Amino acid sequence: MKNQGSKFFSRHSGSIVVAGSLLAASSLTSLEAAKLSDVINNASIDGFAFGRVHAVDGRDGEGVRYQFRFKPTITSGAIYGVSASAGLFFSKGSSTPDNNTADNDIGGSRGQTIDSLVDRFNIGDFYVTLDGKETLNTKTIVRLGQRSPGTPFNDNNLDRALGVFAENNDLSAMNFGFQWWDSWMGDDIYISLPGIDAKGAGIGNNMFMAYIKSGADFTKETGLSYNLWYGGIHRWVNAMVFGDIAYTANFGNQSLTLTGQVSYTSMADRPYIYGGSKSLIGLFGGNSVLNNQDWYAKNRGMYNIRVDYRYNFTQASDEEDGAEKVTGFFGASAGLAGSFGDGFGTLIDNTGGLKLGGHLWNSYSGAEANGFGILGVGGFKNSSIIVPYVKAEIGYKKFGAALDVAYVDASHFFYLKKGSTTPSENLNKDTSGLLYGSGNHIKAAHFLDVALSATYKFTDSINMLAAYGYAFGDPQFGRFRFQVNYVF
Repeated sequence: MKNQGSKFFSRHSGSIVVAGSLLAASSLTSLEAAKLSDVINNASIDGFAFGRVHAVDGRDGEGVRYQFRFKPTITSGAIYGVSASAGLFFSKGSSTPDNNTADNDIGGSRGQTIDSLVDRFNIGDFYVTLDGKETLNTKTIVRLGQRSPGTPFNDNNLDRALGVFAENNDLSAMNFGFQWWDSWMGDDIYISLPGIDAKGAGIGNNMFMAYIKSGADFTKETGLSYNLWYGGIHRWVNAMVFGDIAYTANFGNQSLTLTGQVSYTSMADRPYIYGGSKSLIGLFGGNSVLNNQDWYAKNRGMYNIRVDYRYNFTQASDEEDGAEKVTGFFGASAGLAGSFGDGFGTLIDNTGGLKLGGHLWNSYSGAEANGFGILGVGGFKNSSIIVPYVKAEIGYKKFGAALDVAYVDASHFFYLKKGSTTPSENLNKDTSGLLYGSGNHIKAAHFLDVALSATYKFTDSINMLAAYGYAFGDPQFGRFRFQVNYVF
């Protein structure tokens, strides 16, 4: 029998090998087909869309503008932890009514036209993600390509960077990561320069940053959160620091949160900006040392301290566990933001990850010059600001309402064109017109920012906002905003 078995195997071994190979190939093909189907079936889309209208009135402002924006990003399902993302970006119109009207905002009979450097319809995010959870058993994610950076220095809808973005979340008590940007652009920087080419421009100064922060589970268990970032920009910024620490105490239906934030930026001795824009290259004098380029603050700092109180309204739940259901809330906040050093332009965006108060003061100007941007008004030498603020808000089911009050005392402030009528007071003269246009002056400001707002939540994805705010003092103007948002 043994010999017969050997003969049988010998005679049919080729067939067995072929059959085995076909079976293995079939299994691999099925596996690859299954993986390929995962790319499609597990794809996801996220992003937002909104339409809004702004109207400005008063002694120092006038105008009406519409703005529409659509930013979807599609991410494929992962194969062995690798996925790809691509996103569209459409933006038309302006959120800054500054001595203009909405007469031309329809943009033509055959769809929107590209009229200015803020109008866009193109590819936004475009990157590959490597997730080590499946193959390496680690919560490490590396993204390669161009995307919104996701840092407290940035506007994480509009700023873009091309580079490497890495993070590790293995430890709940301490997440860490780093980023390296080869080419990038901050939106506030891009739209602030009057001579910039409308076809686009980038910054070639390499940016490197690293961070440590608390994980979500750690914060949920302890009530403590922290976020510390450190970075530098080649030949532009020696050090850029952002720190945020907060503690939340919960007692019954109530909570109290204490937050402290600080940001500091130290400029290089002779800043130089690499890029495709002559305005950017010449902003700090290029390779020349010119007397009129000594306009910028070398060491800038800002702080923000605030307290938030919240009381939740609850009712009995129909769930089997009998847990109460939150139906609404009352909230109150108070804080103080200010500056130290010889300026306060410490971020790439004018707000970034700061939790500030007020409604008008750092959001009404299209260039977002007011606030804490590195090329904003806080970038001028000997600039300073202090902003105490309070807020009360209430929400019930789908409705919400809020009252915001802030007092702004600033040595440098960006005025709309209607309020820019005294040339002798303009503090923007030292930049030789390279930063902001001549029609908008930078002057001292002292005013009370008061705003009422109301919201309605149609669904978890669709909501509506109406708000009116007024600046009492110098400058003096009001702004109405109506906006519908869709988040997906």
